[in-house]
Amino acid sequence: MASPLENSLNFLDDLGFFDVVLPFLLVFTIVFAVLEKTKILGVDDDKKTKKNLNAIVAFSIALFVVITKQVVVTLRSSLPQIALVLIVIVSLLLLVGSFFTTKEFDYFADSKAWKGFLSIVILVGVLLIFLGAVETEGGDSFLRITWDWISENIGTGAGAVSTIIIVGALVAAIIFIVREPKKE
Repeated sequence: MASPLENSLNFLDDLGFFDVVLPFLLVFTIVFAVLEKTKILGVDDDKKTKKNLNAIVAFSIALFVVITKQVVVTLRSSLPQIALVLIVIVSLLLLVGSFFTTKEFDYFADSKAWKGFLSIVILVGVLLIFLGAVETEGGDSFLRITWDWISENIGTGAGAVSTIIIVGALVAAIIFIVREPKKE
């Protein structure tokens, strides 16, 4: 038997609340906040942002997002997984923090290499989540199609492995050339 709260959520889902209202509010809020922070549309005489222009642009972008069903489906399927990744990260930080003394816990202050490594891992994870949520016209996810192509072409000698090695070597060389030398 369904609970009254579950019935309410089902009613909101049938009404389109999760397909229209929540994505609209999320996109509007994020776009408006970015426009307010960056002041792209300028400031008035009192050095305050032009809230009316920022609101109109954010409103328009949010409406365009909501009208595009594919974007809403991608948001709806990927955001819970990103929340799960965030919960895993917080849990990891709680575990690591339990081994520290009573001083303020600043995990990245002493080891900046970990900060870069974890940032890259999180970025790759979020990209994989979104690529897995984006569906093509055939119904498969973009990540599934890419994975199938890689798994088919690695064994056939089509050069996928050598391409990955060459691209990796180029990225490593660029990082080596661009990085700042350590000051002693």
